[in-house]
Amino acid sequence: MERLQRWLIRRLMRPHLSPKQLLRAMRWYPPLLFQRVVPLGASDDFLTIHVKIKRSFLNRNLNGTFFGGTILSAIDPWYGTILWRKCLEVGISLEVWVEALEVRFVWATRGDLYLTCHVPPDTWLAIKQVLETEGKLRHTFPIEVYSSEGLLCVEGRQTLYLRNLVLRPRIQARLPIPS
Repeated sequence: MERLQRWLIRRLMRPHLSPKQLLRAMRWYPPLLFQRVVPLGASDDFLTIHVKIKRSFLNRNLNGTFFGGTILSAIDPWYGTILWRKCLEVGISLEVWVEALEVRFVWATRGDLYLTCHVPPDTWLAIKQVLETEGKLRHTFPIEVYSSEGLLCVEGRQTLYLRNLVLRPRIQARLPIPS
């Protein structure tokens, strides 16, 4: 399993992958695969991703609805993937962390769920500008997850920590040597 994850990450690091190829590779990423999270498509500029969370016995709780953790794991990677990929295209070496994920479960459903992650072009340009000048920032994105009936099931926000590794490299922690 770990070997498969390393192979997928190496494949995803290639800057020449089209959005369709990247999403096809993400379908096989084990945490998403077993939670039945399926990327449906992306825009050509890769600022929008559409995701489906399929209901199955793997992600259903005792009430027949989705586990909350399944929904959170479905929300987690997409905004970071969009920004990481856009930075890769323009030559910015980026580190992305989900700093906070706040959701409110509005409505329980027994059908599939749908999520659209969109970064407006002007927001992307502003993020790019800050990363190129200051080297790091925190940005919050809205989250809305809808049922197959069109009902709002989950709303919230995700805060990402973004760091340009050229301007602000990782600091290696030095542990004291025991005597």
